[in-house]
Amino acid sequence: MIGPVFHALAVLFLLRAGVTGEQSYRNEDEQNTIAVFSQARLGVVHIKAGQQESTDFGTERYSEGNGSGFFIDENGHVLTNYHVVGSANRIEVYLPGGRMAVARVVGTAPTLDLALLRVDLTEADLVEPLRLSESDVVVGQKVIAVGHPLALHNTLTVGVVSGVQRSLPEGPVELRGALFQTDAAINLGSSGGPLLDSSGEVIGIATALAREAENVGFGVPIGLAKRAVPDLIAMGHPYRPSLGIEGIEITPELVDLFGLPERSGFLVERVVPGSLADDAGIRAGTRMVLLNETAYVLGGDIVMAINGEEISSASPIARILLYPRPGTDLTVTVFRDGQVREIVLPLPPMHGR
Repeated sequence: MIGPVFHALAVLFLLRAGVTGEQSYRNEDEQNTIAVFSQARLGVVHIKAGQQESTDFGTERYSEGNGSGFFIDENGHVLTNYHVVGSANRIEVYLPGGRMAVARVVGTAPTLDLALLRVDLTEADLVEPLRLSESDVVVGQKVIAVGHPLALHNTLTVGVVSGVQRSLPEGPVELRGALFQTDAAINLGSSGGPLLDSSGEVIGIATALAREAENVGFGVPIGLAKRAVPDLIAMGHPYRPSLGIEGIEITPELVDLFGLPERSGFLVERVVPGSLADDAGIRAGTRMVLLNETAYVLGGDIVMAINGEEISSASPIARILLYPRPGTDLTVTVFRDGQVREIVLPLPPMHGR
């Protein structure tokens, strides 16, 4: 009888501990997760994005998708993925308190998979905007995902940053090598939700999952979104000047094949007439070589850096161009005729070119 009595006493002790010492059995990491979720859930929303068509019998909704999003300020701005709302003509946002509000599209950045919505808030709405991180994402750091997968409200998953500089097959050039990977579960309907660190700050936006694998999800770093948001509010799209250059990434294979003078960079094959690059004197290639049905144009400038940031392909060029402002200068470092040169490209005012 000692065994059953001991078991009964142990159960009674645990029950009492749950009542009198509610947090005594939770470790520091668990308490952190609970605290972050408790705060974050007040800023995360469920998004239903659908299309409606008018019929002889009234307006009928014929398609609908689910996603997540989160408030970034007290003005009702909600950040989410473009693919959550891109084809919709009616967007419903379900607020933390349960109220449904019809959202307006403020701006979109399809190549960054970002959309900014706005809803009209009332004093009764229990909403707390989330803080956006200023730090870089580091492999191994904690990731807390909050969203509404499969329309299951306030779902929490936890993991770590599994990798950085990730790409998606057929993804836009701006996001190649820009995503980070996490093993925090991301499912259908999680898209657009926040990925938070242990301080409760947003480090990324849940954007995709690998269907052929488990525990492989991807996030858009919040730094890209922070750069785009002011432009989305002001113009409806990100400001990004077009340099007017076309070319290819220099790889070790191309260096060996053609004897290129630099082992990395972006080889300029064509300069668009009348473009910023053309006006600044950036040179295109002049000698075409056809190999395996692919034409390579050699002899042009090799772009090595823009504003001091090293360039290896078109992807970093596309991202770097999100940062300069109208009316400022770009400094393009090129290799030409055995020398490194710096070429200044003045960016026109907003309504200039």
